[in-house]
Amino acid sequence: MGAACIAAVAVGLVAAPAANADFGVARWEAGTCRKGASECTYASDPSRFYTTAAGHPEEGLTDFEFALNGLGLPEGQGVKDVRVDLPEGLNVDPQAVPQCPQQTFEENESQCAASQVGVSEVTALKLLELIPVKLSLPVYDLVPEQGEPALFAFAIPLLSAPQKFVFLHTEVAWDGDYHEGFTIRDIPNSLPLRENRLVFDGTKGGTFLTLPSPCHGPTTTGLHVDSYEYPGEFLGYETTPPAVVGECQSVPFAPTVEASAGGAPTDSPAEVAVSLNVPQKLQPQNSSTVKSAQVTLPAGAGLNPATAPGLEFCPDAGFPLKSKAPVTCPAASRIGSVEIETPVLPAHSLSGPVYLASQQSRDPSSGNEYRIFFDAESARYGVQVRLEGKVAADPATGQLTATFDGAPQVAFSSVTLRFGTAGHVAPLTSPPVCASSASSRIVPWSTGEAVSTPPADLVLSSAPGGAPCAKAMAERPFAPSFSARPDSLAALAYTPYRLQLGRNDGEQEIKGMDLTLPPGATAKLAGLSYCPEGALAAAAADSGAAERQAPSCPADSHVGVATIAAGTGSSPLRIEGQVYLAGPDAGAPLSLAILTPALAGPFDLGTVAVRVPLFVDPETAQIRAATDAIPDVFGGAKLDLRSISVALDRREFTLNGTSCAAASTTGTIAGGGGDPANPAAFSAFAVSSPVQPTGCGALKFKPRLSLRLFGATGRAKHPRLRAELKTRPGDANVGRASVALPHALFLDQASLSQVCTRVQFAAEECPKGSIYGHARAVTPLLDKPLEGPVYLRSAPSGLPDLVAHLQGQIDIDLVDRIDSYKGGIRTTFDRVPDVPVTSFVLTLPGGKHGLLVASRNLCQRKVVGLVQLKGQDGDSANGHQTIHAPCQKSDSRGQP
Repeated sequence: MGAACIAAVAVGLVAAPAANADFGVARWEAGTCRKGASECTYASDPSRFYTTAAGHPEEGLTDFEFALNGLGLPEGQGVKDVRVDLPEGLNVDPQAVPQCPQQTFEENESQCAASQVGVSEVTALKLLELIPVKLSLPVYDLVPEQGEPALFAFAIPLLSAPQKFVFLHTEVAWDGDYHEGFTIRDIPNSLPLRENRLVFDGTKGGTFLTLPSPCHGPTTTGLHVDSYEYPGEFLGYETTPPAVVGECQSVPFAPTVEASAGGAPTDSPAEVAVSLNVPQKLQPQNSSTVKSAQVTLPAGAGLNPATAPGLEFCPDAGFPLKSKAPVTCPAASRIGSVEIETPVLPAHSLSGPVYLASQQSRDPSSGNEYRIFFDAESARYGVQVRLEGKVAADPATGQLTATFDGAPQVAFSSVTLRFGTAGHVAPLTSPPVCASSASSRIVPWSTGEAVSTPPADLVLSSAPGGAPCAKAMAERPFAPSFSARPDSLAALAYTPYRLQLGRNDGEQEIKGMDLTLPPGATAKLAGLSYCPEGALAAAAADSGAAERQAPSCPADSHVGVATIAAGTGSSPLRIEGQVYLAGPDAGAPLSLAILTPALAGPFDLGTVAVRVPLFVDPETAQIRAATDAIPDVFGGAKLDLRSISVALDRREFTLNGTSCAAASTTGTIAGGGGDPANPAAFSAFAVSSPVQPTGCGALKFKPRLSLRLFGATGRAKHPRLRAELKTRPGDANVGRASVALPHALFLDQASLSQVCTRVQFAAEECPKGSIYGHARAVTPLLDKPLEGPVYLRSAPSGLPDLVAHLQGQIDIDLVDRIDSYKGGIRTTFDRVPDVPVTSFVLTLPGGKHGLLVASRNLCQRKVVGLVQLKGQDGDSANGHQTIHAPCQKSDSRGQP
């Protein structure tokens, strides 16, 4: 790396214009040769040049000669500095032989014999005698000075120290294409240089020189010459070879990948390390250099949200690529480290930080949402490697794939990236099972065709807490904590309702909830609006910052707050979202929409939108909340949800019932099971949260039921019946209502022309002829009454039921069971929802097809029914009720 050596040969000589036009190079050749470099010139047979890609040439040379003036002297006052820029990809290995200390070389050159790597054939002139002097001088590989990768030197015995020692200082153009170069500085002016043919032993130590890996045309070697007469005015020359690099298809390339998690248990913050290894020092051809690398981390080793607080981005301006400008990334943007091993530097020479680069997209698959910079430096050897990595995250699984393009043509034996820094939460989470695999696709410079590496197993031994790790996803435990209850247990009280759900590290992902609230747990929708569907769609597509600053849903649809804790470790990230009332979803009449701006540290991943359809049992009005699948990955980040907390705390929104019987919120929590991306593989965990309201004994129960007949009231006539129930605010809700009609009224079997079957009713396909009335209910919980037809529906046995199908914002079916009571008919609503109802009116039509028929003239005497009402609190209001009829006073003959 950065050594004095050949260039891969070129044809032609191009001089840059300069003021010192009387000073120049007459000949400039450079190349890699087979044995016998003395015969390897541009005028010779091209077969003498060594051109095997990634091979180790037997000899390498640079040969330049200066033009002479009429006196036979080099033009001008002599050459001062000569710089040679080697072709991109030509690698020199100064570690191939023992490096001799500079002091040893200067004191006793013979002790550096093992460090000899070539010969410098110098032709110079003795100034006083003008006689050419030809010298063949050993070139040694010395311990480099601080800040340079290699140092070569030879001694001129005709001169005395310090001019006796000529050093070839090296460097790597890491602010460009990483080509290597060397400079012969301060060439002694007392012995003007006429020609220098520098020949290196390319197989010294086996691999001292290695040709570039690709075969993409002629390579170019540059020469820059400075004179004593015009210091600083370098003349530039280029030369290209008569033979080009070939045999790329035979270059070996067998990279491998290794992965580790720093001894972490499964599903925990982990110092994940991934190493890309490429064999080096091979014969007769070395491994190809790497052009680009795409490394896929093991499944489940995802981004850990818990690390986001305190993180900062490194702006692109703070990490200048291909530049010698300093890196100015903030310390809080460091997320790991990089270590590069290369055969041309001592072990552990190149290392440095990995930074989090600024977010440029909200598309996790683009590689621009998550980017990293790494900066491997060696101040000792003056080498720095800066690269940008684009990290694509699978939107469904969160699996990470890092891609590094444009790697320099510099050989390395391994590159190791470690994610995690001392004192900070690791940015990655370990996989959830014992064994998973990393893989990669590496593109070599030799062919440009991607090579897939064998899978690299990442093996873990335990789960969080020390239990054995799960061998398969479905084997992971799942026993989430659960609580759902109102803040106050007081009957008929408006009170916030809270749900808490939690899981431990190592357990299956929380994927959903299907919960049924206890009877009487309800909500007041009056005065609220739905968040429009368009607003919900816009929120899901917008940034999290925009949603937080200007919520998409109107304020009169806001009903609560949701808080999640995400990430592994002891300090998960907490993010707050808002809960809105929304319209129908997934077949439910209404829903909740939870919008959570996904703002995590410096990241803005957008807005997480989760719908919770709210199904209402039509006979009990119990609410069943069944969430959409809760994402375990969002924006490519593996959420690792630790807890979900929902508080429905809008003033006078959630309401307790008036029954003090013990009840529970029951249902199931879905776990990720064998595949958190596949609902068919989810597991289910049964949960129950008991609740028992208090204070029912203090409630009153004084409803009023009025019954009235209309129309014809004579014998065999079909009067119309209107029943109206009214309640008082603050009383217990009605739980059961029964009316026994007197013998004067009975069910006319002849009028039962059609009955709706239960199947037809469930499908809402009842025939019109099965409608026998109309019902209307007013509740303070809704802005508008519920009303609809009353059907005669088949019952499992006996007489059919009357079912009031109340429709509106929600649908309720009040089932009125018909049976016989002391020779008359009785109708009973056995189950009335535990919700407040201001009034309920049921009308049964009369006339020819009326359902009720009079067995006598209803005006002859009072018609009295038996009314039995029972409150949800257990209280009763029973008694006989006069059924009012439209009777007129009789005339003198007793006729009405």
